Amino acid sequence: MTSLFFQNIQQKLARTALADLAIKTPFTIPSGVVTTVPSVIAAIAREVPEIGFLTTKTVSLQPRPGYREPIVHEYYPGCFVNAVGLANPGAESFLRSMAPLLPLYGNKPLVVSIMGESPQDFLDCAAILDPIANAFELNLSCPHVKGAGQSVGSDPAAVSAVIRLLKGRVKKLIIPKLSPNLGDIPGMARLCRDAGADALCLINTVGPGMAVDAEGNPILTNTVGGLSGSGILPVGLKAVREAVQAVDLPIIAAGGIGSADDVRAYAAAGASLFAVGSALAGMTTPGIAQFFSALTASLDQEPTRISPSRCLANASRTTYVRTRVVENTQVGAGIFKVRMEDGPVCDPGRFFFLRLPGVGEKPFSPAHDMEPVYLVRTVGPFTAALEKLKPGDTVYMRGPYGKGFPNPRPEETIVLIGGGTGSAPILMAGRRWPECVKRAFFGFSDEVTTAFRDEILGTVPSAEIAVDSPGKIGRVIDNLISNVFSETDLYRRSRVFVCGPAAMMTAAVQVLKPIVPVNNIFLAREDVMRCGIGLCGSCGTERGLRSCVDGPVQMMD
Repeated sequence: MTSLFFQNIQQKLARTALADLAIKTPFTIPSGVVTTVPSVIAAIAREVPEIGFLTTKTVSLQPRPGYREPIVHEYYPGCFVNAVGLANPGAESFLRSMAPLLPLYGNKPLVVSIMGESPQDFLDCAAILDPIANAFELNLSCPHVKGAGQSVGSDPAAVSAVIRLLKGRVKKLIIPKLSPNLGDIPGMARLCRDAGADALCLINTVGPGMAVDAEGNPILTNTVGGLSGSGILPVGLKAVREAVQAVDLPIIAAGGIGSADDVRAYAAAGASLFAVGSALAGMTTPGIAQFFSALTASLDQEPTRISPSRCLANASRTTYVRTRVVENTQVGAGIFKVRMEDGPVCDPGRFFFLRLPGVGEKPFSPAHDMEPVYLVRTVGPFTAALEKLKPGDTVYMRGPYGKGFPNPRPEETIVLIGGGTGSAPILMAGRRWPECVKRAFFGFSDEVTTAFRDEILGTVPSAEIAVDSPGKIGRVIDNLISNVFSETDLYRRSRVFVCGPAAMMTAAVQVLKPIVPVNNIFLAREDVMRCGIGLCGSCGTERGLRSCVDGPVQMMD
């Protein structure tokens, strides 16, 4: 990197404790955003040169399930309220997943964010994660979790005890992350310095606050959450300025950064490193790389009069549309079909979140869009509540999300493979491109109704429908195998769209890969998706993609 801005930052860092990290570029993504699972951390390190160091999500000693969805809402363009609840797999599990991926590309340092309810919790967590950490960020700032985060960070004695204990036992840099809600940022910064902190991170989210829907219902399941995004930039700038005036420690600035102007503003306030989070909402992995490339290119240019981060789209990425149930019918054992009266249009393979106030929300890919129809399997509290809905009942929906399956060229042929409720986007592809579909396979773990079979065959007349006992995938794959080997030329020149349980998709890919070019195989994965806009990172795949923004994913290996 030849940026003059970067050179000045490196000279500044060379005089601090952070020099030991050999950070080449001053950007990271803050804890809890995008880079929350190890595979995504490794992918971002590899794909985004401008990211100089990686920060993990906050890890606790024991696993934490976090809050139920919705966990994030864009209440105004570029402004978010979120309550994830510090969900994480626990220190031992995170260590096992992260260690094989180290060192990160370019030997980029890894800052591991940790939490605890007591100084001993912090120490025990750090001791487990020490083998993978270049530095530890201390989460003393989360505003909506009882007994941790800000609850600890607002107690000066506890903060001092945590830092002193870690500095005495752990030979890694210690970076406390402070809340903007503290009444005395300068005093807390001095306390952290005196206890031995090597740097500070400012700020976490502001709040908590609350967002409501059109009927006054709280949108987040936790009711309240932290505020982030462009709206908190002035709060972050004030906090950084106050901390810099109080102590001579390097500062990692986070909060509202979305443009080169914002970075320069934080640098003028005294920050040395910069974390970009909410501005990445909705971006694919290549999109994040392009964003940071453009951001870096802009740093040595003259400041703009209006920051691009303020010129956002005039619609929220989590805007809910209220609709009503028209029909709710069983199509098989544990599977039902919900039809809504209206909804946004989308392409096959994209998905929506359906929300029931007070219950939660989950993502579903439609089988129709103009007249939204969803296939749902009853597996938990939310789907059980959805199953009980009657015509006229209200449902909130947001989306669509994801890229959708690629639009085939007129001369191309398509092979469709769907399993269980994953058949929905496959059926929609059959409806959208009937002239291109040459083969289709559908598998279910229990017999489906005659009416639903007729619907499938009416949509895709060539479809083969197989029923296996729960957990078995043999028949649909056997059907696929016999077709692949009898019509090799057809499969070699076709695009294949697949959606269903992970085991079924894995088996299908093993059959297809020897014959179908891997760049012609697209998987709509049924991953755990919690936000839909790429921020929470929970849907990270083995290759480091995020299904909600990067999917359906193309087979590349």
